[in-house]
Amino acid sequence: MNSNRKRSWKRVASVLAGAVAAALAIPFLPAPLSDVLAQARKDTNETAEAAVAPELDQPVVVEVTRALTRAVNRSRTVAGRVEPARTVDIAFQVPGQIIQLHVEPGDRIREGEVIAKLDQVDFELTVVRTQASFELAESEFERASSLAERGVAADARLDTARAQLAQAGAALREAERRFEQTELVAPFDAIVARAFIEEYVNVTSAAPVVRLQDISEMRIVISLPEELAAIARASPDAFDVVATFAAVPGYTAPLVLRSFATDVDPMAQTYDVEFAITGKIDPRLLPGMTADVRISIAAEEDRPHSVIVPVSAVDTTSRTEPSIWIYEEASGQVARKTVRLGLPMDDEIAILKGLQGDEVVVSGGWWRLRENQTVAVSGL
Repeated sequence: MNSNRKRSWKRVASVLAGAVAAALAIPFLPAPLSDVLAQARKDTNETAEAAVAPELDQPVVVEVTRALTRAVNRSRTVAGRVEPARTVDIAFQVPGQIIQLHVEPGDRIREGEVIAKLDQVDFELTVVRTQASFELAESEFERASSLAERGVAADARLDTARAQLAQAGAALREAERRFEQTELVAPFDAIVARAFIEEYVNVTSAAPVVRLQDISEMRIVISLPEELAAIARASPDAFDVVATFAAVPGYTAPLVLRSFATDVDPMAQTYDVEFAITGKIDPRLLPGMTADVRISIAAEEDRPHSVIVPVSAVDTTSRTEPSIWIYEEASGQVARKTVRLGLPMDDEIAILKGLQGDEVVVSGGWWRLRENQTVAVSGL
C-alpha cells in the first residue's frame, strides 16, 4: 500500500516538473517561431479593427427641425346645454270645453296662429245679450237727454241714464273680450314643445294647454368656476366663444354673451352664463341638446407666446423628466436638454421651460443618440 502511494506522488511530481520546464523554455525559442506567433496576433487585431472601423466612421442620420416661437391660442372647453330664448306655458283665460286643438308637439307656429279653440256658443250668447242691454241703455240715455234739454225731465233721470249706459258698455266690452279669449293664439314665433290637453276636455282658466319655446334666438347655458367667471364678467369681449354639437355634426355656432347669473351654485361653486347663437341657426338644432363650448383668447396680441416643437421630438423613454435633443450646427454634435411640457396641439407641443426658441431639435431618431455624438442631419 505504501509503495503504491509513493508511485502516485512520483507521477504527479513528474507532470508538474514538465509543465514548469515548458513555461521556462518559451523565452528561449528560436526567433522565426516567435515572429510567427506575434504576426498571427497582429493579423487577428487588425481584422477586428477593420470590421469595427466602418461603423465608427459612419455618423448616425437623424431628422431635425427648428423650434418656433409663436402665439398659442389656448382654449378651454366646457359642457353646455341648448335652451330657447324663452319657454312659456300657454293657457286659456276663460273656462270651457276645447273643441279644436290645431297643433301637435314639434310643430313650428307663427305669431298670431290659432293654437286651440273653446266652445263659443255660451260666450256668443253673452255678447248678444249685453249688446241688447247696451242698445237699450243708449236709447234711454238719448231720451233722457232730450227731455232734460226741454226741461221736462229732472237732471237726476239724466244722470241715472248716463250711469246705466256706462255699465252696459262695460258689460259689452267684457263679453266681447271673453268671446275673443275662446281662441288661444301664439304670442310669438315658436315651436310646440308639449301639449297638456286633448280635444273635448273641459279646462279651467289658467290650466296649461301647450308649452311654447321661442326659438327666434337659441341660447347656450354653461356653468363656469369662479376664477373663470370673474374674468368673463370683467372683459367678455376679450374671448372668442364657439359651440359645437354632437347631435349636429359639422355645425359650429359663434356665441355672444347674453346674461350672467350672480347667484352661485352652492354645491359646485359655479355661475350660470348664458350665450346667444349668432348667425343662421341650423334647423337640426333643438332645445335640450348638449353643446361643447370652447372659450379662447380673442386678440392675437393678447395670446401668450410659447416655443413649439413636434411631439416626435420629445424623449420620454429614458428619464423621469422629458427631454429634447439639441443639434449644435457649429460642431455637428447633439446634447440632451431637460424641458417642461405644455399642452399638445395636434402633432405639436408647447415647451414651457428649457428652450428659448430657434434651436435645432432632433425630431426623429433620437433613441439612437448619446451625449456629444456627431450626427448627420436631414430636414434643414
